[in-house]
Amino acid sequence: MILEGAKLMVIGMAIVYVFLLVLMLSVMLSAKLFKDSGTGVPLDAGASKKSRRNVLPVIATAVAAYRAKRASDDRS
Repeated sequence: MILEGAKLMVIGMAIVYVFLLVLMLSVMLSAKLFKDSGTGVPLDAGASKKSRRNVLPVIATAVAAYRAKRASDDRS
């Protein structure tokens, strides 16, 4: 009885490892197939810094509005 359970455990673990190996190989293959060839539009390094500067005031305004709404809800 225990021997059958051990055999079932080994078969199950082998199936899991084979599945993970196939999954890993398929991810590696798809990464090679869909690799960026570098022919796209080059990214502007300055654009990310500009967008960060533009986002910070928006986030600050949203946080202030949330806190104001939360404070008015707590008073009620």
